[in-house]
Amino acid sequence: MKFIYTSDIHGDRKKYEKLIDLCDELQINTIVVGGDLFHKHAKERIPVQKEFIKTYLKDYYKKLQDKNITYIGIVGNDDLEIPCEEYYEMIKEYPNVHSVEVEPYSVDGISFIGSSYVLDAPFKRKDHVAIEKDFKMPYQKSDVIYVDKCRKQISVDEWKVLRETYPKMEDILESLPKGKEGDKVIYILHDPPSDSGLDYCIDGCKAGSKAIRNFIEKSNAYMSLHGHIHESYDLSGVWNCKIGKTISIQAGQTELGDDNFAYVLIDTDKNTYERHCIAL
Repeated sequence: MKFIYTSDIHGDRKKYEKLIDLCDELQINTIVVGGDLFHKHAKERIPVQKEFIKTYLKDYYKKLQDKNITYIGIVGNDDLEIPCEEYYEMIKEYPNVHSVEVEPYSVDGISFIGSSYVLDAPFKRKDHVAIEKDFKMPYQKSDVIYVDKCRKQISVDEWKVLRETYPKMEDILESLPKGKEGDKVIYILHDPPSDSGLDYCIDGCKAGSKAIRNFIEKSNAYMSLHGHIHESYDLSGVWNCKIGKTISIQAGQTELGDDNFAYVLIDTDKNTYERHCIAL
């Protein structure tokens, strides 16, 4: 099968619309998105994300349905958990839309399986956050931490204790469903694997997950698709690598409102994958 892969659109309508243009231009009928779908630059993020879901995304998925375009993806750590509840309800109206962190989706001999969890980061909102073995708390940019679906404020010291009760990335990955027998498996995991060149951050650190790398190495999966760290490709020059037998891809992305858009064209029949970054 052929599909367009991208990630971290963050509510940028020009990028969403460009995906439809690309499907028309390239005669492709499948879009795969690796998380961070909604706006993140808003003081009151929850109502802004809810409004984006109810208005733009609802109409967008209807447009995809009318064009016979299948949408496969996950949400990301910047897609807050309360708006995500409404998102999951909304997409039930569209049989062409599949959020595979909720339920795997099999098509054309490919099983798509996903997880939106990322390792604890310096961000103050702790939605879709996990920890893993020997993972120390990173420096926090804010004195205020939002937990319990952003309904509760705590201090950094309180978070240092509470985070130890959060899900372990190793357990999350081990609990993922299996692919359909005979299918090639593609994992859509918002966090990139460690030591892969796919996880370089602007401050010089590498934010990838060791648990994800170990999981991929053991998985025998055909492919893994990642996002989360927008600037990684610009810093490392690496957007794909081989982990065991698995092709791992992180396209990188520009920020909301930027004039460029990064995506990867993937053909699982020909085993080809090509990164593009185009002007909008």
